[in-house]
Amino acid sequence: MDQLLPYFLILAVVTALFSLPCWSFIDDPKSSRGQRVGSLDGMRGYLALSVMFHHAFVARNWLETGVWTLPPNPFYAQLGSMAVSLFFMITGYLFWGKLAAKGGRVNWISLYVGRLFRIGPVYLLALSGLLLVVMVRSQWQLHEPANLVARELMPWLTLGLLTGSDINGVAHTGLILAGVVWSLSFEWLFYIALLPLSLVARRRWHLVSAAVLLCVSIFESVRSTHAIWHFVLLFSVGMVTSSLHAMGWKVKADGILSSVAALAALVATLAIHAGPYTIGQSLPLALFFFLVCNGASLFGLFGTLPAIRLGHVSYSIYLLQGFVFSIGFNNASMRGILTSGHTLFFWFATAAGAIILCTVASAVYALLERPCIELGRRVGGNLSMRGGKLMAVFGS
Repeated sequence: MDQLLPYFLILAVVTALFSLPCWSFIDDPKSSRGQRVGSLDGMRGYLALSVMFHHAFVARNWLETGVWTLPPNPFYAQLGSMAVSLFFMITGYLFWGKLAAKGGRVNWISLYVGRLFRIGPVYLLALSGLLLVVMVRSQWQLHEPANLVARELMPWLTLGLLTGSDINGVAHTGLILAGVVWSLSFEWLFYIALLPLSLVARRRWHLVSAAVLLCVSIFESVRSTHAIWHFVLLFSVGMVTSSLHAMGWKVKADGILSSVAALAALVATLAIHAGPYTIGQSLPLALFFFLVCNGASLFGLFGTLPAIRLGHVSYSIYLLQGFVFSIGFNNASMRGILTSGHTLFFWFATAAGAIILCTVASAVYALLERPCIELGRRVGGNLSMRGGKLMAVFGS
C-alpha cells in the first residue's frame, strides 16, 4: 500500500494544479466535445501519466541493474500496458465511429492528412530531442560511417510506422524516449487498415463486422502465438462499442453505480495479473472501457476541467516522458540518489518529473500541437477540394 499511495497523491496534486486559471491557455473553445465521449477526453491524461509512472519504476530498475524490464511491483508492472491498451481502444472507438457514421465513405484525404499533422509535429520534436541526446552521448562525433548513420536514421523518420534501431553506436537509443514509439506502429497500421475495413462499414453491417473481428481476435489471442491478435482485440473492443453507439444502443451508465462497476473492473484487471497485452488483461479492461464510453466518469473525475486539460496534452505527455528518465534520472547527480534505496527521494523525483513533464507538454500543445492540428484540417480540406475538382474535370 505504501507504494500505491504516492501514485494517487501525485495524480491528485497534478489535478489540483491543472484546475488553476493559469492553465486556461490549454482550453479549446472550438473543441468538438459534443461529438465525442467527454469521459474519454478526461481519461486520456491520466492514462498518459500512468504510463509515465510505470516507466519511472522501470527506469529506476534500469539504473540499478542495467536492464529495461517490468518492475517487480505488480501494480506498476501492469499500469503501463493497461493504459496503452485503453489508448488503442479509444483509437478504435473514434475512427471506426467515423466510418460507421458515414457508411464507410469518409474523406480519406482529410483523415490521413489530419493524422500526419496530429502525430507528426510532436513526434519530430521528440525525435529532435532524441538526436540531441545521441550526439551529446557521442561527444558530437560520428562513431560509425555517415552512410550507416543515415540508414539507421531512416526508420525513425517514418513518424513511428517503423521501429528505429540504435543510432551512431549509442546503445538502446529507443530508451531515450522510454521505448514508447512502438505503439505508434500499431496506430498507423490501424489507420491503414481502415481502408479495407471501410468496405464492411456499411450502415447495416458495421456492427456485425466489428463483432466478428472481435470474436476472431479473442479466439486467435487464445490459440495463436502471434501478438498482433492481442492488439486487434483491443482496437476491435473500441470498434464494437462505437458501432453500438452508432446504432443507438447506448447504456445509461453515468451514475455512481456505474463508476463503482468501472472501478471494480480496473481492480479485477490488476487482481487477475494476467500479464501485459493478454486476453486476461484485455477483457476486464473492455468492460471498464465500455462503461466509460457510456458515461461512467469515475465519480465525475473524467468530466472535470483539469482532467479535460490533461487530456488535451496527453499525446505530448506520452511521447516526451522519456526525457524525464534519460535526462532527469540518468545523470551524475541523480543516478546515485535514485539507486540508493531511499524511496522518498524516488517519489520526489517522480513527482517533480510529472509536474515538469505536464508543464512542458502544455507548452508544446499550445505552441506546436494545436496549431498543427488546425493547419492539418485546413490542408486536408484544401486538398480534398482540389481532389474533388480534379475528379469533376476527368469525369466531365
